[in-house]
Amino acid sequence: MPQPSRSRMGRRPHSQDFDAREHLLDTAVALFAERGIANTTVAQIATASGVTSAMVHYWFQTREKLLDALFEEKLVAAFGAIWEPVDTEQDDPLALTQGIVKRMFDVTEKMPWLPSLWLREIVNEGGLLRERAFGHIPLQKLAGFGQNIARGCASGQLNAQLEPLLLFNSVLALVMLPQATAKIWQRLNPRASFDRVTLERHVVALLTRGMSANPTPAPTSTARRAKRKPS
Repeated sequence: MPQPSRSRMGRRPHSQDFDAREHLLDTAVALFAERGIANTTVAQIATASGVTSAMVHYWFQTREKLLDALFEEKLVAAFGAIWEPVDTEQDDPLALTQGIVKRMFDVTEKMPWLPSLWLREIVNEGGLLRERAFGHIPLQKLAGFGQNIARGCASGQLNAQLEPLLLFNSVLALVMLPQATAKIWQRLNPRASFDRVTLERHVVALLTRGMSANPTPAPTSTARRAKRKPS
């Protein structure tokens, strides 16, 4: 692709190593996650990027091509990072699930805008990335994950009350929803912690205890009161 001349750069920072297109894409995706795609204009992307609107059009031509680039270059890579290492035929179901959780947190650490964008534009009815997402969902991997969990339930390794086809939905919600709504909950409770270490520990604890066939029962309130009484 030909490079734009200096006169077409608008207010682009002068750096030999500066990738204008990548910078515009990063700025656009951050604004989309914060405001929603429908509520973000090309002019706003240009202003936040420090360039002119003409520069945005130079690199992406149309809004649809910008969304195509965002999905192909950002979200498809995220899907691959989460699912490509999965071996649903061989992996132990608990290890398989924990691996997916870890890679999801790896991805959201690199792409902190992803949970909000996922909630706004893929989960939400009418989201402008929903149809694009349908074309890239790894259906074979998802089916294999469900079958792996079903085998664990049938063998007695996992909690028989699990619904294998719903487990990935639960994993996705446990990882994504707290991050997407963190600002709301921190306003309500400033002491709430949404750092990766805390969230990942919480999610793994919920899943492994809930998935295990024979989790150690938590003490009841009666048992706790009895334990506190002097002998």
